[in-house]
Amino acid sequence: MTQNSVKNADNLTDFSKLYWQWLPLLMVAVMVIGRTIFPDWAEYEYYIESERRGIVENAAFVMLVPAVIFGFLAWRMRDALPSKYLGYWLMLCTIAVFIAAGEEASWGQHWFQWETPESLAAINDHNETNFHNTLNGHDTTIKSIIMVGMAIGTIVIPLIIKFGYMPKPAMGSALYWLFPTVVGLPVTIYCLVSRVLRQLFQKWTRLDEHMYFDMDLNELSEFYVACFLFFYLFSFWYRLRQVKSQ
Repeated sequence: MTQNSVKNADNLTDFSKLYWQWLPLLMVAVMVIGRTIFPDWAEYEYYIESERRGIVENAAFVMLVPAVIFGFLAWRMRDALPSKYLGYWLMLCTIAVFIAAGEEASWGQHWFQWETPESLAAINDHNETNFHNTLNGHDTTIKSIIMVGMAIGTIVIPLIIKFGYMPKPAMGSALYWLFPTVVGLPVTIYCLVSRVLRQLFQKWTRLDEHMYFDMDLNELSEFYVACFLFFYLFSFWYRLRQVKSQ
């Protein structure tokens, strides 16, 4: 980043809070309304949660695809960043999100319904064309690690800064670009709440035997992870574009 670009980074703004505060909550409304319209579980699952047609299942993929696009666009402007390593980080994130998008849709199998190759079906827990279900349940560990990272980046680090244990990164500095901005905070909270509610409704009690408590909150939390990744990369691009234009 040139010295002039560093100075121009002093007044960067993020995208509208209308999107990062409220848009993710629409999925909760979709699930509740869907469960009301389809009191029969089979119908609800078919239209809302199934892999081929379900709104919740496919919404994560819909969020991840533009995340890849904006991650790539941000990477193309990496010369405006204060460190070349941030360019490597952007590319790593973009590739990881691309793989996550493909895995989420089993690389298209959810829609086109091809037969899983025998060699993969033999080691895949769900008989699907993906790799995360070949990890003997450890894919859940990977998701948990991502959620912990979300919490550290949007809750723990800001609290450490607030209480004076760490200086706030200067706008335009390497840490400023590395850390997620406030746009990731609401969706992180939504994600953690959905995980807690899943344990409460479907692990520790029998509430999941009742209507509305039987909705798949695990899929909801996965959607929120996808939202976080999209917001992170979109915010990166949104602010980098301002630096380039200035």
